[in-house]
Amino acid sequence: MSSHKILITIAIAGFSATASASVLQPVTLSEPINIADSISVCDSLLAVADSVGFEPVYEPLPAVMFLPAVYTGYDINIPSTTEAFADRVEVTDAMPEWLLRSLRARKVANRLMQYHSINSPWQVPYNIRTMAAPPKKYIAKADPNSTVTIFEEIGATPPPVIVEKAPIEASEIKKQHWLNKFTPLVQFSQYFFSPNWYQGGNNSLNLLADFYYQSNLNTKFHPKLLFENSFQWRTALTSAPDDEYRAYSLTENRFQINSKFGYKAIYNWYYSITAVLKTPIFCGYKNGTTTRTNSFMSPGEFNVGIGMTYGVTTKDKKFNISLSISPLSYNLKTVIDEKIDETSHGLEEGHKGLNSIGSSLESNWTWNIAYNVSWKSRIFVFTDYERYQYDWQNQLSFNFNRFLSVNLFLDMRYDSTMKKRTYWYKTQMREQVTVGFSYTFSH
Repeated sequence: MSSHKILITIAIAGFSATASASVLQPVTLSEPINIADSISVCDSLLAVADSVGFEPVYEPLPAVMFLPAVYTGYDINIPSTTEAFADRVEVTDAMPEWLLRSLRARKVANRLMQYHSINSPWQVPYNIRTMAAPPKKYIAKADPNSTVTIFEEIGATPPPVIVEKAPIEASEIKKQHWLNKFTPLVQFSQYFFSPNWYQGGNNSLNLLADFYYQSNLNTKFHPKLLFENSFQWRTALTSAPDDEYRAYSLTENRFQINSKFGYKAIYNWYYSITAVLKTPIFCGYKNGTTTRTNSFMSPGEFNVGIGMTYGVTTKDKKFNISLSISPLSYNLKTVIDEKIDETSHGLEEGHKGLNSIGSSLESNWTWNIAYNVSWKSRIFVFTDYERYQYDWQNQLSFNFNRFLSVNLFLDMRYDSTMKKRTYWYKTQMREQVTVGFSYTFSH
């Protein structure tokens, strides 16, 4: 027959004794029992367990149960009935048996002590809150330098170290009325071919320099006003080994200023005035010839419009867009250089400027597609209801880190004033991919 175990807790504790008392009083609601009677009851329990084949395992109570009774407080999680004395402890496979017995004994002791304090308070002479602090223990250390014995308390908390700090002077916080951002971008690509390369080719070096500066009025301090300004200078050079006149050519040559001023009307709508100025800076030539194709203000474009502007930014600030509609717009196109054919830029022969009044639309948006991918785009459309013109500028950036990035530039243009009947003569496109350095300075 396999052996079984039953845990029988013998809890003869919580008794109070005096010098003249020879009989211990148990902490129960029944009549006091004698020690001999308690031993007789225990012997009877053991005899019954032995007769049915159970092996008793004793769980001695903690030693604190045999000291004078002390009230330590009331725990609402402990039942106030004696039926809960035989409390069970949740058993896990990893719990050793000695720990299980200790936990059971501790729980029984807590219940007995609380039960005794509630039902027999006259037998609890002490309260933990009013008892004197336990005596302190010290260790003596001799200081060989001063020949003085130093006593240090064992287990005492070391005194806090007080560090004297210099007083902090109050400083005035100035309002930042303008939000400025400057982004220089320098990127390049290079090709080299050995003289015997089987496919042939020409060595080349391409360089792109793009400097973008933005200054906007801080709407936090000026909620009724809208004032945005941007300045951009972009120049792209490429080597021209086959050109007998020059060693390099300009593939992009643009200086552009955008300005927008508005007064809030309702919600995200503003009464606004927009202005755009765009012109080349350097002289550009057709490859392999002396024919000049562009120079300062040739072609130059200036536009100013009056209308409404709408702007919104998402809560996560990943996407923002602004849309300006100008029902009344003035547009000026110029070719002031005598060496440039004005008809190639949509002007009548012999004229250096073209004035138009009509309507315009401008839209700008920035979309942070991912933490290192962003798309900036600008669309500008103007019409005098006889001629139509639009510019669509796109920049898709892939940032490896704070300094290195890959940029895809795609510019599209449509101009109905173009006269030459060549392929794509009205619709124009320019695309460029660069790798290099970029960084943004903000203030």
